[in-house]
Amino acid sequence: MQWISDLRNIIDRREILKIRLKDILKGLLLLIIIADINAAELKISEINSSELNSSELSLALYYDEVEEGVEAQHMRYLINDRFLRIDNGREQADFILFDIDKKIIYSVNHDDQTILKIDNIPWKMPEWKSPEFKFSVSDKLEIVQGAPEVHNKPVYNYQLSADNKVCTQVFLIKDTYAAQMNILYLYQQVLSGQQVATLKNTPVEFHTPCFLTDQVYHAGDYYHLGLPLQITYSRGYMKLLKDFREISVNKNLFVLPEKYKLYKAFSE
Repeated sequence: MQWISDLRNIIDRREILKIRLKDILKGLLLLIIIADINAAELKISEINSSELNSSELSLALYYDEVEEGVEAQHMRYLINDRFLRIDNGREQADFILFDIDKKIIYSVNHDDQTILKIDNIPWKMPEWKSPEFKFSVSDKLEIVQGAPEVHNKPVYNYQLSADNKVCTQVFLIKDTYAAQMNILYLYQQVLSGQQVATLKNTPVEFHTPCFLTDQVYHAGDYYHLGLPLQITYSRGYMKLLKDFREISVNKNLFVLPEKYKLYKAFSE
């Protein structure tokens, strides 16, 4: 898509922070305690393909997720009314499935034949709310002058800063696919809840302003602004949107394997 190369030429060559989506999961799993639980307890059968409308369209977002010195991973986000699926576009590859109604994330590993269940932790509640930081936190949104329009809309730059340092930077088009962006927001809430719950496992010396605001108490508020074209984070990774379209997909893509061993991510 021509707008991608044009936009790349407009964006400042700031400190580009890059990592792959898969590494997000690795970082998360390093901080949580895994406990084996009974398969019946997870009630995987509740996610049944017969409940999905086979003719329903899903929004497909295609992102390159790159780390400096490493070949980019090509990731696909499929979003419909009930589920978000994240994979690399191959049906037999490992994938993440987010049950929107239950606010539960399932991470499926075919090699190990395992499924990790990540429950929602309501960190917006008093016990999980963002604390009063001892450093300044601010954000700003401004139009990118001279950038080509995308989807017939101007490009905006959103920045979240902590202690006067940019921690999260997003280039986006406003008010685009609002319902689907809210699903990505909810998905980020679940991930952030786990990070908040396991913060005590991280040595205090790593509790930098960007670490706390960008990696732990990361609300994903920019999803309420619009569709991200590029996101860079303080952990050192970047996501760059390559394409997006509405497509018909096989309903079986939103069904979990029934015979895989099930684990639960504990936050205590």
